[in-house]
Amino acid sequence: FISTVLNENVINDSVDIFRAFLDSFQDNFNATHNEYQYNGRGEVFYTYNSFKRNLNVSFKVAAQTRWEMMPIYRKLNFLVSNTAPEYSSYGRIRTPMIRMTVGSWCNRIPGVLSSVSLKWQKDYPWEINLDGPEIGGKGGGPHMLVLPHVLDVNVSFLPIHNFIPQKSVTDAP
Repeated sequence: FISTVLNENVINDSVDIFRAFLDSFQDNFNATHNEYQYNGRGEVFYTYNSFKRNLNVSFKVAAQTRWEMMPIYRKLNFLVSNTAPEYSSYGRIRTPMIRMTVGSWCNRIPGVLSSVSLKWQKDYPWEINLDGPEIGGKGGGPHMLVLPHVLDVNVSFLPIHNFIPQKSVTDAP
């Protein structure tokens, strides 16, 4: 699930739980180093510069019934909106923060979304609202969405650790 940190009240989060089919999960750890070369030495020496971690999660969301579509698309819309800035009541730009959980691999890790992509494949079924959105009635009416029942979602997440990343067997990220 993805828990959105509310900037006005950081203790209470807005939680979105996706019933999803996990396609892929990738946890990348990267280090950068400064290069130095000393007079009289042919090789390059390194000093540590920075640490960066990013997580990529791909999953499918699927509406099991036509009435599940509206809540799923509302959740997806809120998820993608976390890539846009947030503004305070004074008009100051703020970074939307989230806490991400994927099973026991990562549990409420704070961070920011760097990208969210939604993709449809041509073999996925669509809701066609046979009665037509303009007619209404028993087929779903004007509130029924004419959209795919299944979407592929890809999320790129940049953690902001609430601990110091360090070389360790027990305290490693």
